[in-house]
Amino acid sequence: MDSFYSAEELNEIGLKSYGENVLISKKVSIYSPETIKIGNNVRIDDFCILSGNIEIGNYVHIAAYTALYGKYGIEIKDFCGCSARCTIYSASDDFSGEYMISPMVSKEYTNVTGGKVTLEKFVQLGANTLVMPNVKIKEGTAVGAMSFVNKDLEKWGIYVGIPCKKIKNRKRNIEILSEKIIGGTL
Repeated sequence: MDSFYSAEELNEIGLKSYGENVLISKKVSIYSPETIKIGNNVRIDDFCILSGNIEIGNYVHIAAYTALYGKYGIEIKDFCGCSARCTIYSASDDFSGEYMISPMVSKEYTNVTGGKVTLEKFVQLGANTLVMPNVKIKEGTAVGAMSFVNKDLEKWGIYVGIPCKKIKNRKRNIEILSEKIIGGTL
């Protein structure tokens, strides 16, 4: 038994679009597949949740138990990765006590807010990273394990902590390697 969907099975899921060499575990939960776009050379491992407006680029790996909640949109660009148990929220409830919190309560009694989350090219999220709504993680940034991202992160930095803070610059060798991969020399 193959643990990933075949091309025929992927077609039956009803994704908005998907490219070549897409490996999605049969243990992934996909909600509103008609709003999800997936590029080429993408792997999504066991027990992930994909829900809402999600666009995944090329050469992306989403590791086990990662959750992508894309009510207001999530875009993951080329050569990105989410290590195990990452969670990305594009929406958040109001926990002030002034409103109810539940998808089972009428919208007039809730106050869900948010904004698109973008992971630019070459972003890597360490295990158990939590990304909040309306955040842009700029090109080349790496976020350490168990970090909390609640604001935009600058290019080519390494960030860690709760909330995360930049600890140093990240090397850019991966830009050259990606050109070799795309050019077919690797």
